[in-house]
Amino acid sequence: MRQRALEIQFEKYRLSNGLPVIFHLDRKLPVVHVNLWYHVGSKNEKVGRTGFAHLFEHMMFE
Repeated sequence: MRQRALEIQFEKYRLSNGLPVIFHLDRKLPVVHVNLWYHVGSKNEKVGRTGFAHLFEHMMFE
């Protein structure tokens, strides 16, 4: 038996500062969840300006 794909309704838009936002509202539980993705890391660093992602990691999770 083949399962149907789960369909989740969401809104997608971009803030005035350029930040993309994907929003899903579910009122089943009194819970808020926020997920942030930063496009940083060694693969995103410019030659001669490396190490910021590692420093940022230590600052965020200190």
